[in-house]
Amino acid sequence: MSTKHNKKEHLEAAASHHEQASRFHRGASRHFEAGKDYAHAAHQAMMAHGHTLHAIDQAHDAGAHSANAPPVAPASTGSGADNTNAAKQHALAAELHDQAAQHMRHAVKLFDQDRSAVAHDAQLALSLALRALSHGNEAAKLFIKLAPVDAP
Repeated sequence: MSTKHNKKEHLEAAASHHEQASRFHRGASRHFEAGKDYAHAAHQAMMAHGHTLHAIDQAHDAGAHSANAPPVAPASTGSGADNTNAAKQHALAAELHDQAAQHMRHAVKLFDQDRSAVAHDAQLALSLALRALSHGNEAAKLFIKLAPVDAP
């Protein structure tokens, strides 16, 4: 299998992981909106987090990202730590993953024609993935504030 083919497969895998992360973030968002089943919401958030990390790794394995990626701006948590804010953080992360997946899919389509466009789309996807990761982290912080504490 050629290196060129491997890079394209990594881009496709990154897009797939972004799509899966988006699905899990949407599920976590729905649970927080309902204000119940925090254990399931936490599980979905962890799955989203894992897919986010895999998407970033796959993109790096493709060699599509430059070392000078834009810095990650921290996500705003708003004024209070409640279900609504956690739901919003997950919804934002899901939207960012959807956008990242679109850029990765576009990079795959252009792979054989325009390598600079591929690199540009992949770089945009990385930036979006890092922003989604930041929102996921903020949602995790809110979850810790919301989750009941069981004393040992």
